Amino acid sequence: MKGFGENNKPKKKLRRNIHITHSKEQLIRQAFKFHSEGNISEAAKYYQYLINQGLNDYRIFSNYAGILQGLGKSQEAEVSLRKAIQLNPEYAEAHANLGIILKDLGKSQEAFVSYLKVIEINPNLPDIYATITRFLKDSDLSKLNKSKLKYILNILLEKNDISHNELSRAFNFLYRNKIIHSLEKFDSDFSQIESLINNKIIINALKKITFRDILLEKSLTNLRRNIVLHIAKNTKSINYSELKFVIALGEQCFLNEYVYSLTEEENLSLDIIINRCKDIELNETDISILSCYFPLYKLLDQIPSLESFNSPNKIFKELIELQIIEPLKEIQLSQNIKRIGSISDNVSQKVKIQYEENPYPRWRYGNYQENQKLSINQAINIEIKPNYINKKEEEHQLNILIAGCGTGNQILQAQRYKNAQITAIDLSLSSLAYAQRKMNELEIDKVELIEMDILEVSLLEKQFDVIECSGVLHHMNDPFIGLKALLGVAKKNGYLKLGLYSELARQDIIKARNHIAGKNLKTTSNDIRRFRQDVISGTYPEIANLQKRSSFYSISECRDLCFHAKEHRFTINQLQETLKSNELEFLGFLLPTPVQSIYKQYFPEDKKQTNLQKWAKFEEKYPNTFRGMYQFWVSKISS
Repeated sequence: MKGFGENNKPKKKLRRNIHITHSKEQLIRQAFKFHSEGNISEAAKYYQYLINQGLNDYRIFSNYAGILQGLGKSQEAEVSLRKAIQLNPEYAEAHANLGIILKDLGKSQEAFVSYLKVIEINPNLPDIYATITRFLKDSDLSKLNKSKLKYILNILLEKNDISHNELSRAFNFLYRNKIIHSLEKFDSDFSQIESLINNKIIINALKKITFRDILLEKSLTNLRRNIVLHIAKNTKSINYSELKFVIALGEQCFLNEYVYSLTEEENLSLDIIINRCKDIELNETDISILSCYFPLYKLLDQIPSLESFNSPNKIFKELIELQIIEPLKEIQLSQNIKRIGSISDNVSQKVKIQYEENPYPRWRYGNYQENQKLSINQAINIEIKPNYINKKEEEHQLNILIAGCGTGNQILQAQRYKNAQITAIDLSLSSLAYAQRKMNELEIDKVELIEMDILEVSLLEKQFDVIECSGVLHHMNDPFIGLKALLGVAKKNGYLKLGLYSELARQDIIKARNHIAGKNLKTTSNDIRRFRQDVISGTYPEIANLQKRSSFYSISECRDLCFHAKEHRFTINQLQETLKSNELEFLGFLLPTPVQSIYKQYFPEDKKQTNLQKWAKFEEKYPNTFRGMYQFWVSKISS
């Protein structure tokens, strides 16, 4: 049976007649066979025939709903799924797919009820938690039941196979004000924040979500300062609950790469604690507060006994794993990363240096779609809807190139491709080592990591079916030369997924870069903190809106956002000219459903939503549409 993530668009060729002499069970099997083979038109005809014959089989209605959804007939798909659920109320997959449809129809309350029903019926349904996470990321949370939202958030924060940062909105909606209010009067008495210390959701969020809210940052910055001053003056150990909270704060600071500002008084307190660790026996309290200011592995030269310190405390062991064992493992793995060619281009060298200080982007957990493999057509069609491709696909191993793979999150997403061998390249050795560690942990094979420049990608001596290159070309000395290099290793009918900065959407970044140049700020962590304080202070209103960008809330992301060694920006008209000159066909932008719905209201005649001239007009009206990047698919035009 087909899920809603697959290609349910009909093929052009239709069979004329259904063999009505066959038994109903034979017809059902034939319908399923056509569906599994991707022959959607034939499958749809069989499903419709069986429904017309009055056959009440929940599988028929559920599968047919998937086809209707693929055709853009969401309301009819909803009716078909509700019929499937009526026939089999315990069919979890139908409830999950109904949630997807209801979300697309703007019925967030009903969608949430459907997802809760799935958890009740089959909490082990593949990818259901990732689906709910995506739902919470961009739904109107005010319409959802708060107690049930807390219930599901608690479940999601206990999971280690989803992207927890996508829960940031839901967490802030429920707990932001509570945290800020609780910390307003905190000095050094932990009893004042007992409700925070003993809240499992808040503890898990600190450990797994990078907080991206300026008021939360201010509250946690003050909290950290008060705790370190207290611990520097008091050698007496704090209790277990308090220690657990400090450890969670240390993990939060590690995630944001110590982006919070600090005072001279804090530096003096840190010196006291470090010297105490050198001269007196180590303890969990001192180590935990130090983890809120430094990644512990970087203190090994000053405090060598850190590496051999043992503790029976499970939570403390997790901190040591995160801040000492894993980084040291990455350093070791970096020695065996394959390197091809040289990184000789001047800009490429600068970019490499920029990304070596911190693996970029840092992530802890993600959704690994091990059980839902898709063909190229299916994988691309999910992202370019309402457009779709339907090229004939041959059964062979796919060669996938991720050009600029960073720390490997894109590799994780590329596991969706069926029968794929992945080559992932990047300039940054520290990022590649991070990616290798994550691949080892997740036991992902068929991936080759290589340190190399895109400019020398021809040295791979391989042709690729799919090339993904997001957020990379616009940081090269000449993006068009980089694109030419990638096209040189793309197969004749290959596909490229590209991500490029929008000129219109980055006007605030242009002002930020001018501010940075005017103050002669460098790419160091200290200067990034100084810049952030300029933004937060409100003294410079022209850059104050940067607080609304999620990348503002960690050192490496802020560096990438505003301090990059090289940045190019594009207009949609420039994109169109580039695609035309390189004989590339535009297949569609990756955009959320609400944006596509607004576009449809303005340009209903562009049914595939692939008219770039119309998109240029749309962006002029809505300049923040591509605030992240233009992300889109193209294909090489067959000669």
